Amino acid sequence: MTELDNAVAVVGLSLRAPGASDPETFLSRLAQGEVALPAAKGEQTRNGRLLSGQIDRFAEFDAELFGMAPAHAALTDPQHRVIAELVWEALEDACLDTQRAGNRVGVYLGGGPDIYLHRNVLPDERTVRAHGTEQIMLGNSRDFLATALSYRLGLTGPSMTVQTACSTSLVAVHQAVRSLLTYECDVAIAGGITVFPVERPEHDGPEGGIYAPDGRCRSFTVGSRGTVPSSGAGIVVLRRSADLADGPGRARAHIIGSAVNNDGADRMGMTAPSPRGQAEVLREALEVSGLSPADIGYIEAHGTGTVLGDQVELAALAEVYGTGTAAPRCAIGTVKPNIGHTDSAAGVLGLIKTVLALQHDMLLPVASQPGDGPDADLGAARFFLPRAAATWSAEVPRRAAVSSFGFGGTNAHVILAPADPLPEPAPAQGVRPPVAVLSAATPQALRDKARDLTDWLDGPGARAGLPGVLGTLWHGRRQLAHRAAVALPTDPAAARERLRQWLLETAKRADTPPAVADAPVAVLLPGQGIRLTGTAASAADDPRFGADLDRLYAAVLRAGGPDLRGFETWAGDDPRLLDTAVVQPLLFVVGLAHLWRLERRGVRPGTLLGHSVGELTAAAYAGVFGVEDAAAAVVRRGELMGRAPAGAMLAVPLDEEAARDLAAGLPADVCGVNGPETTVLGGDPDTVAELERRCTGRGLTARRLETAHAFHSRAMEEAAARFAEFLATVPLSAPRLTVLSNLTGAELTAEQATDPTYWAAQLRGTVRLADGVRTLLAGRPAAVVGIHGGRALTNPVRQTARLLGMAHPPGIIELLGHSGDDEAQAHEDALARLWAAGCPVDFDVPHVTSPAPLPRYPFAHTRHWIEATPGALPHERPATAAAVLREPAPPREPSAPAEHTGETGEEETGSDLATTITAIWQEAFGGEPLGPSDNFFTLGGTSLQAAQLLTVVNDTLLLGVALGDLYEHSDLGAFIRRAEELAAGRDDAELLRLLDEIEGVQ
Repeated sequence: MTELDNAVAVVGLSLRAPGASDPETFLSRLAQGEVALPAAKGEQTRNGRLLSGQIDRFAEFDAELFGMAPAHAALTDPQHRVIAELVWEALEDACLDTQRAGNRVGVYLGGGPDIYLHRNVLPDERTVRAHGTEQIMLGNSRDFLATALSYRLGLTGPSMTVQTACSTSLVAVHQAVRSLLTYECDVAIAGGITVFPVERPEHDGPEGGIYAPDGRCRSFTVGSRGTVPSSGAGIVVLRRSADLADGPGRARAHIIGSAVNNDGADRMGMTAPSPRGQAEVLREALEVSGLSPADIGYIEAHGTGTVLGDQVELAALAEVYGTGTAAPRCAIGTVKPNIGHTDSAAGVLGLIKTVLALQHDMLLPVASQPGDGPDADLGAARFFLPRAAATWSAEVPRRAAVSSFGFGGTNAHVILAPADPLPEPAPAQGVRPPVAVLSAATPQALRDKARDLTDWLDGPGARAGLPGVLGTLWHGRRQLAHRAAVALPTDPAAARERLRQWLLETAKRADTPPAVADAPVAVLLPGQGIRLTGTAASAADDPRFGADLDRLYAAVLRAGGPDLRGFETWAGDDPRLLDTAVVQPLLFVVGLAHLWRLERRGVRPGTLLGHSVGELTAAAYAGVFGVEDAAAAVVRRGELMGRAPAGAMLAVPLDEEAARDLAAGLPADVCGVNGPETTVLGGDPDTVAELERRCTGRGLTARRLETAHAFHSRAMEEAAARFAEFLATVPLSAPRLTVLSNLTGAELTAEQATDPTYWAAQLRGTVRLADGVRTLLAGRPAAVVGIHGGRALTNPVRQTARLLGMAHPPGIIELLGHSGDDEAQAHEDALARLWAAGCPVDFDVPHVTSPAPLPRYPFAHTRHWIEATPGALPHERPATAAAVLREPAPPREPSAPAEHTGETGEEETGSDLATTITAIWQEAFGGEPLGPSDNFFTLGGTSLQAAQLLTVVNDTLLLGVALGDLYEHSDLGAFIRRAEELAAGRDDAELLRLLDEIEGVQ
């Protein structure tokens, strides 16, 4: 049993952190030791408050990609929106299209507080009135962070929000790992997000609080004074390591152990950390992984930079991982000095950093900053803080661990192992021409995607292998509504150049209609008179197509027909190609084999329109004839028509009435009406020669068809009679698909299909292709495919669509290209166009074990935002300092003696200051009204709450109460007296003068 038997692979990731919005930039900046926090850039506010870290693109959102109306997007918390885009990027990074893969995908996410809801959305009366509170909550409540994503992306595994404060996202990863290993899902998405919904978020840094007063986080450094709050988000995509051989993608690293616990009551307060609880979670994760402490060479610590937090964490690390001086060295790092404390996203961003470090064999440094003290005592001789990027040396075991500890005591620890690179499989020999596909939610995004990929191919992707690029585009991207695709030459150099040119063309293309899901396709099947050479040339490259041809060749032989074997090699001037007894069976064989080939590739036509013998091919595909009976019918038909007197056919550029006028007085018939101004006349050779002279006299350009007989004319009456007699012996069935009739131009009915006299009349009568084309277009197919080379059948469709003025005409495609085209590439290019129209084409692209790092999806840069209403906070603060200073104290009412008096026994005052402080304490703790004897710590106050309470008191009353004052005067009454002492030493007249001056400036 190996360590990967019960492992989970990290197959995809994405992030947004201060200074980086993609893994590559994140890794580069961490390697250089860059600090992305505002204080490191010299940024500050005018009011003396500190700036928090912020991410890019938190107000913009690609609503159309996720199927959201603009108003809905605007009322949705930016955390929900950012996480949706990050999940999209992470799935692309994993080379997974969950729609096609059929996997059960689980979602485990956590987010920050719903500030946007309270400050921006609920105060906007128009939004509330328009959408109602239920819809607003769906877009803002953390309850729906995961489930809304599952809905938008169609994910069917477990979907849940995980909330454990700072450890949220690493706990979410642990839950995802458990879900995978118990087979609740096949793929898991895990991570977290915290976004402050303002451009320049601010915070206070009170002395003794959790936030550093200088705006810098200095983890594991002597003199560190706290952390820095930041927006941030990260997502990882996970799969069972054992499953990687069954699909595209690769592992960046493997999670081989994880554990979660809680500190319980063994600590000073609910927000205080416990070294015992932390040590226990480290041990448990190690036990799950099957490793010893000496096997771990790097630990990504929680490392907040607070004195107490760092000391407790180092003590736990030393207890578990400090295994003596003989153990290999072990680096300790933390990402928070670079990007700050991203709260709910902190754990997953530390995990992503560590995954990248393992993948790139790089020990990333703990950022050094101006003002750092010496490194803290790490508690074990084997521990060291890397201060510069270095390769993972032989002295440091290449296994890693990641910790995340949350307020409230929930601890998480994860053990990682590196992933060995997998070799790309050798390219298959004799494969069909490769195909490149692109898709996007909007035409503009499609153009942007093509432009970005062109730039990438000319830059970072210049050396990327084309199979990896095409495989990533096919397997690793969801197939969206606006599409483009192209078949490439098999020569690698020519293919790369064609790809580049096609991308440039796509970047400039006009808006096109979106693809239609399971696009309805109509197929045109030719009769005699079209080019046949090359129509089976790709049989050598497609063994199943070749086998179909052989099967049909054999059926023709069994029916007494000609030997068509080797037709793929016949020359264009082979006399057999003018022999009706040969050509009609050949048209049947080639047409039916191509229909089967299309079906194998995912294209099953809904409507079939065949010309002459092509209608029999269509009927055979639709089930009117069995294959053997169809082959016999076509052989008999060809023989009978081939015995008819010699004749010729002439296509004239006239409508049916004008064509009859042209032939007046001649023994000529209207054999076919192919279009509004294209009619085929037929007769004996002398009659057709006379028709040609009449055309020349009228200035008309006529074209002789390559036939030896005048089909569908009076010359075919004997053949029609004999054909009806033959078909009377053949079982006929109603068609299972729509076949259009040459005789009527309407849908072939069951009665017609099963009547031998219909097929006799079809042999003799006028082919009303133009009427059939109108019927075909009335069905509004997304694409019309001509199974022939050239445009003999497809041009009438183009002309009719123009005459009908169709706003959205179908795509018209020649399956086998044009004269001189490579038939195999033309076939794949036709399939590429069908895919772009919406057909579920299967290009059978080989899986890639190393997906190409293609450009990310070009999300729309549309701002969806409800502006915050000034002063719209969930709770208003008590009286302001100006009110306290300016307003006289209200007359005191006689009252009973206070419950608690000070040491002098004096009764507690009823001043505005006392009222204000009491209100602040009451807001902090709630519950029953507080009295002077109530103690801050007995009530459950914590150091974090103390720092916040002092900030509110000092801001409101313009005081300078210190943390030590609260510790020494922790009863409410005593705290009020201390505040009054400070206020008594304050020059209120000078403060009022300053307030007046400030208000005058404002």
